[in-house]
Amino acid sequence: MNLRTPSASGRPRPVRAGQRLLVAALATALVASTAACADEGDPPGDDAVAAQEDRALEPAVEVDPGPAPTVELLDEGSGELRVMAYSPSRDAVTVAITRSASARTTVPGAEPRLDETPEQTLTVEGLSEPDVDGAQRATVTARDFTSVDELRSAQFATAPGFAVTWTRSADGIVRGLTLEAPATATDAARAGVEITANAVSDATVAWPTEAIGVGARWTVTRSVDDAVAPERSVTYELAALDGDVATVTMELDAPEAAATLDAPAPDGGPGVTLEVEAYEVTGSGELTVDLRAPLPVDGTTESSTRAVYVDPGSGRRTTYVEDSVLRFRTAG
Repeated sequence: MNLRTPSASGRPRPVRAGQRLLVAALATALVASTAACADEGDPPGDDAVAAQEDRALEPAVEVDPGPAPTVELLDEGSGELRVMAYSPSRDAVTVAITRSASARTTVPGAEPRLDETPEQTLTVEGLSEPDVDGAQRATVTARDFTSVDELRSAQFATAPGFAVTWTRSADGIVRGLTLEAPATATDAARAGVEITANAVSDATVAWPTEAIGVGARWTVTRSVDDAVAPERSVTYELAALDGDVATVTMELDAPEAAATLDAPAPDGGPGVTLEVEAYEVTGSGELTVDLRAPLPVDGTTESSTRAVYVDPGSGRRTTYVEDSVLRFRTAG
């Protein structure tokens, strides 16, 4: 049985594999049809055709971000108080987003399963612009995607040009997410960008609607796709504020965990109900947030999940351990 649970920053994957492959197939057919028609007239140069195909984006895929989180102010802080709100970009910003993760599942009678994501970096250029009702459209475009693993770096080579757009309220609550993949992007590049986009979306700081100052504390509680703990709660503190640049610290937990987990059987037979002996989600970090940038410009967040499940019939214990790190750094 698969007892893996979503990560502490987990959200449903933006695009189902079948949908992604279907869009890719349609795009490929369209490119082939266009090329065939071009052969009937004066064909453009090979270099021009290749460049045009490399830049072509598939139709945008819209993603439902789920229900809006609940934001609760705990302490307004001190000094000068102001309502924190995102604003359109003054200039484009380039940020390198580095992610790494590992997950280990130990099931009695089987070899432990280890899934690792070696450190990989997606460099994006981003801008934000006004949208309706005071919201903003924050768009980032992939410029480079590399990994410490040479094979992954080769697989990610088709990621440049991938565009991700968040529509968010001025307080930072994400209302919508769209993805536009290059027609030539590989599945590995798509998956890498999609997972990173979800992580960035979850790292977007949501602000209280009340005026706050340095030292302010508030919680943001959101629903996640997790059968054991369906909510994540992040407690933020405004550590420093200089103009439109804020330094925010954060602590993550899962406030309530279920006592049991209904898990599917590995052979497709009747499912089983396991007791949840332990389930702990923790996380921490510090982010530098420029209110005129589409994503954090500096900082690191870390999260961990520790779970132990027990089969009440046999007493066998299954463990799951996951760790992930996300870093932001302004690039030149």
